[in-house]
Amino acid sequence: MRKIDTKVLDFLGKHRVGSLAITLEDGTPHVSAMHYSHNNDPLELYFMTENTSKKCKPVVGGKTAKASFVTGFSEEEWITLQMDGEIRAVKDKKELAKIHRIHFEKHPEPKKWKGDPATLFLVFKPTWWRYTEYKPKFLALSSEES
Repeated sequence: MRKIDTKVLDFLGKHRVGSLAITLEDGTPHVSAMHYSHNNDPLELYFMTENTSKKCKPVVGGKTAKASFVTGFSEEEWITLQMDGEIRAVKDKKELAKIHRIHFEKHPEPKKWKGDPATLFLVFKPTWWRYTEYKPKFLALSSEES
């Protein structure tokens, strides 16, 4: 996968919400509007949810699932970022500590659920991405080589 352009990383940092789609065990997609945070290197997106949510079922027991993520919904900005990759639940305490620092810096409000046993973090690792600016002139960047 081609290295992510700084313009794309800046866009991820600027936004807070996107749509996360996960393939359920029966093959059907499940989409949720989610707050996210991210790490630049390596690129990972983090989502805080409840372990009873539908999106968690495919990743219980250490499994991974196929997933997609989209952010950029502004009709003023006309920029979108689409990503495909894999998602998993995070159980490792050291990894969780790193994710907590990153996530709660961007989203301090849900920190009150940090110790709740139902709270679960998901980590999404993109394998493909496409960043598109539709205005003022068209620009498309992708993980695929040109």
